Amino acid sequence: MKTFCLTILIGVLLLICANGVQAQPTQTQLNQIELIKRVVEKTQISTSHKPLDFENFQSSLLLVISNSTGQSVQSNDDKPNLTDLGRKIENRVSFTTSNSTYEKIQATGGQKIRVKATILIINGDTLEPEEISTRGQTSLYYRRKSYNISLKSEALFRHGKRTESLKKFFVISLSMDKNYSSNRLAFEMMETAQLFHLFYSYCELRINGQSEGICMVTERPEDWALKKKNSPLLIRRGYNSSIKKIKTGTNNESDKAKNYKSYFRQIYRSLNKYKGEELYKTLSDWLDMKVYMKWLAFNFFVRNGDYTDEVYFFIDPGTNKFSIIPWDYDDLFSVAPHEGYAESRKFLGDKLFFSTEDLLDKKIVTDPYLYKIYLIQLGELMNQLSSDVLKRVFENTYAELYPYYSDNEIISKSQYDLYKDDNLIKLKSDLLSVYEQLIIYRNYYLKYLIL
Repeated sequence: MKTFCLTILIGVLLLICANGVQAQPTQTQLNQIELIKRVVEKTQISTSHKPLDFENFQSSLLLVISNSTGQSVQSNDDKPNLTDLGRKIENRVSFTTSNSTYEKIQATGGQKIRVKATILIINGDTLEPEEISTRGQTSLYYRRKSYNISLKSEALFRHGKRTESLKKFFVISLSMDKNYSSNRLAFEMMETAQLFHLFYSYCELRINGQSEGICMVTERPEDWALKKKNSPLLIRRGYNSSIKKIKTGTNNESDKAKNYKSYFRQIYRSLNKYKGEELYKTLSDWLDMKVYMKWLAFNFFVRNGDYTDEVYFFIDPGTNKFSIIPWDYDDLFSVAPHEGYAESRKFLGDKLFFSTEDLLDKKIVTDPYLYKIYLIQLGELMNQLSSDVLKRVFENTYAELYPYYSDNEIISKSQYDLYKDDNLIKLKSDLLSVYEQLIIYRNYYLKYLIL
């Protein structure tokens, strides 16, 4: 692997000199080549993404190193400025429960429990809980738990200039989220691409006076869809095109709900009946295909390792067809999708796509007409996620996490999480590395789409 990466880099150096970009590469260009070498070796880009063949990958690296006039495209000045911007801890959720319940919460056996809280304080306001229960699946096997919280009155949460009043919400432990940043990065990028609309914000959770570390308050997808959007139906997709979870609006008749449920079934029934433009038009009767395809493109861009069952379908009353709510982005920058690299590449070949685990996704990448439409959405996404946008996202993420990382009691709880013993130095280093990877990928994909 390393030999192959070095061969690519030597070829890049020779091409720079031979093609007359400059007689000798500048120090900035040499620094950028070293950066690319690190990224290639770290992410195994030449094997994890088949489309990065030798010839095209050399061209993509040259695009990163220099533009057509020989000017630097990616330099140290273009990196995000990850620094303390004076942000404060915006949200605190604190409750008191019995010692026996607290011991059950800290257990790592995977059991879900209901919590009886005697005192609940959110951002200084004492509130009465209706229900507090642990949630999730794999996260239940970690000491720090996620919670589904329902209140008898609304709590006020803050995220920068935005505020949100919620009676029901999730407190996500982020116990499997590297640097506690993956969900935050994905959410803001998807906001920019108009793919994500839920409220989210970091918070500290405290139980019985003890910090439980960095968490994230998120609006529940069902509340946003059924109440804010007045949708009659919400479905969480499972594996094998199944319906994992279904919720209906309060004023929705059962017959109407069954009818909308059949819309979801029609999406998958159409896959073997039609092809090409006819299939696209048929699918578009049931689902906002442009939004869905852009979501797939985003998962490809960030190499989301597990997204087949991490999406909600809701009926948009404005169009009377399904749109989507993306969910759970703690498995980003993966070498291979959930089904494995070999399995996915049976269908993908050299295409710019990440997972074929779902039948709809497989059809999109294997049908030439649908794949062409998908590439248009990928190109639009790359234009929306400009280098300036990506810089802003990474700077915001670091600034919001900074006060939590600076509190020793809070950050010490990372010892119980998947990545363990986090600190500010690791946070900055990892964020810069991920940013550099995304810039290289973005430049390559844009060049590929132009060609």
